[in-house]
Amino acid sequence: MSTMQITTNHQPRDLISAFELNTAQYNKLRKEFDYLDDQDFDSSMFFEYKGQIYCLADFVRLDSYIPGNWQGVMNHTYFSGILVKIVDSCQSVIVASYCS
Repeated sequence: MSTMQITTNHQPRDLISAFELNTAQYNKLRKEFDYLDDQDFDSSMFFEYKGQIYCLADFVRLDSYIPGNWQGVMNHTYFSGILVKIVDSCQSVIVASYCS
């Protein structure tokens, strides 16, 4: 059985609402997340991690225990992805990459 390697710097990353963006940023992000309808996009929260923007709604809530009390996961492959933990009264997330 392999063990899961979790890597994080524990740095909180601000969650950003679409309403906080200027017009150019909003339009650029809207193109990137074109699979969301307007209502879902406007109510979503976003964050940046390793130069990429992620939508918190794209993460699957974790019901199983992963060391570190991670709350959500986005798989990149069967063996790797990123984990999130919501902190600061839902104002930011701590992000980690994992592989097993």
